[in-house]
Amino acid sequence: MPKPLPVAVLEAKKEKEDPLKGMQQAKGYAQCERFDVKYVFATNGHRYGEFDCVTSLQGGPFPFADFPPHADLTARYAKDTGINLSQPEAALLFQADSPAWALSRYYQDAAIRAAFEKIILCQQNGEPARVLLTLATGAGKTIIATNLLWRMSQAGQLPKPALFLCDRNELREQAYAKLKAAFGDNARIVRTEKGGNAAQNARIHIATYQTLGLDDEEGFASFLTEQYGDDAFSVIIIDECHRSAWGRWSEVLRRNPNAIHIGLTATPRKLEESKNASAEDQEITANNRKYFGEPVYEYTLIDAQEDGYLAACEIVKRKASIDNTTFTKEEILRAGVKDIKTGLPLTAEDLTKNQYTGKDFDDELFIELRTPKMCADLFKLLCENGGPEQKVIIFCTREIHADRVAQHMNNQYVRWCRENGQTPKDHYAFKCMGGANNGSEMIEPMRGSGERAFIACTVDLLEAGVDIERLNAVVFFRYLQSPIKFYQMVGRGTRIHEETQKYKFWLYDYTDVTSLFGTDFITKPPRPGGGGKGGGGEGPGGGGEDEGPAVAEIGGQYVVVNPQGRFILVQRDGRDTPIPVDEYRREVIHRVLSEAHNLDEFRALWIEAPKRRQLIDHLLGDNFSPEVIREIDQMNDFDLYDFFGHHGYHALALKRPERGELYISHNQGWFSAMDNRAAIVLRGLGHQFAQGGTDALESQNLWEVPEIKRAGGLNALRGVGVPAQVMHDAKARLFGV
Repeated sequence: MPKPLPVAVLEAKKEKEDPLKGMQQAKGYAQCERFDVKYVFATNGHRYGEFDCVTSLQGGPFPFADFPPHADLTARYAKDTGINLSQPEAALLFQADSPAWALSRYYQDAAIRAAFEKIILCQQNGEPARVLLTLATGAGKTIIATNLLWRMSQAGQLPKPALFLCDRNELREQAYAKLKAAFGDNARIVRTEKGGNAAQNARIHIATYQTLGLDDEEGFASFLTEQYGDDAFSVIIIDECHRSAWGRWSEVLRRNPNAIHIGLTATPRKLEESKNASAEDQEITANNRKYFGEPVYEYTLIDAQEDGYLAACEIVKRKASIDNTTFTKEEILRAGVKDIKTGLPLTAEDLTKNQYTGKDFDDELFIELRTPKMCADLFKLLCENGGPEQKVIIFCTREIHADRVAQHMNNQYVRWCRENGQTPKDHYAFKCMGGANNGSEMIEPMRGSGERAFIACTVDLLEAGVDIERLNAVVFFRYLQSPIKFYQMVGRGTRIHEETQKYKFWLYDYTDVTSLFGTDFITKPPRPGGGGKGGGGEGPGGGGEDEGPAVAEIGGQYVVVNPQGRFILVQRDGRDTPIPVDEYRREVIHRVLSEAHNLDEFRALWIEAPKRRQLIDHLLGDNFSPEVIREIDQMNDFDLYDFFGHHGYHALALKRPERGELYISHNQGWFSAMDNRAAIVLRGLGHQFAQGGTDALESQNLWEVPEIKRAGGLNALRGVGVPAQVMHDAKARLFGV
């Protein structure tokens, strides 16, 4: 077969260790199901133990000579999964990725295999194949879809074309770029061309719902019915299916009941059942878990952050003092309320509510000083945390709110430039809404330029489908009730951007939206006659203005913005939970102190690579990342040794270059007493530490550094002593300065 099928994780420890020592660590991999494996093994090379994920039973230790051979593991896998590996459809499991995307990540491969397992079982049982894949925004769902279709094609299991279905042009273009790289001209966008379908002869059709006519009031499903017969597709992949697989958009699913339906989302929606739902509505439902079944594979935001594939997140919570105030209609009238658009006085008849709370602010009721104060506070935070010229999305309540936020952020920036003798850059803050000349044309310069288009003030145009890798911060000036919207919005900031060294993003929360972390993705059923915008408001929207009630504005209110704390997102009891930065740091340091009680013990532990790695493994195993807290404490110029030494043992923290230079200057007597070639090698350790920290001293690349290689590398140290002991002594001197 072209590619082997992973079925187990094996954790190997040193032969002097207990053979079962690695079992808990290996089971941790399986419990989070990141590898999609059925069995777990731990060994020291002499004996081994095993854990069966199917039965949840653990056995061993057994002699390593009795380790199950390939044929036995294969038969066991087939029996436990119920997959007949001799049937043609099982060939899916053994296909390689497309050459265009051959370097896929382990979880992407695991997601595809999990999908194939369910598809094969459904086919064997004569059931319709319905598959749900749940992966965090930024985890590469389109690459998964591309390689999934590629493997199916290679296995001869795409007898009809495949359809990749999404609801925004931006998503369609992204999908087309990925699919075309793999399939060439066999991947085409569905559009009208010379009265026909431009994708007619392609194997992969890429379409939006709008292209198929699925949201057209006049010509309902017109393009679909004119260009495609029933059961036209082998596979239908529905991108962002939490928004898409319902209502009229589900027509393409109804017309292709025998196709494999695959839903992709970061936020699989559960739907409260409507008493008025027809049998037909219940058949194709917005409830992702009911329609597709439980996710066959899940890879969460925190999983990806722990793996280093997505940027870490520091949450800064703020609160305008007035947001806890409730205004009665009478108080608003006494305050001299005006129509924000006309400036004319409003009457009691113009006010639609008897009471207005914080969740109504900047929507139905504007407080004159609230937005300026929040913008000033945010600008100050940006200056403190990287400077004002960062890429930021501010989610506003409505379009007139976005206009005002853009105005105040621009004013803050102009004043800052004047105070700092700088020339303001173009389009610093701008409204970004749907429609022509309404800011959406600024998305490209925001994405690609470091010289203009910094602050996008939007409602929900940038909620999904727009990748801005260099985005530094996501800001919430609007209240939210939907955890689906919230997670999608937060996902805008999670992508890493190597070019600008962006490995972390800020989440500035002014409306307590981060309380939605860890809540279930449940929405109410669509309202009768709600059309494409039903389903609890998760449909795409541009956030434009309507002709609703007059928008009120009052002045004369005192407003200050108060800090509510800094937080890190972690997983607690299976849920995403923000915990205070101080608590997170305290827990990390407590675990370090439990393994090394003083600085001398810690230095001795750190010098021994296996012990140091074991310490880091223990932290990661408890869902604590020292890299994340170092990033948040703005100590990236310090090695983890100095980070732990400073916070755990109150030692003076030295930056990498400082420690490297002091190591060289403090040990001149040691260097002068040895052969010059050995001295060059050992001085070189200081230079390498200055650049790469501890890891640079333990990499094989160390011995390829020109100055060290020319001096003889390890062999040059033999005149000083046993090379391993000399390296140990050098590290002791380096970390001892």
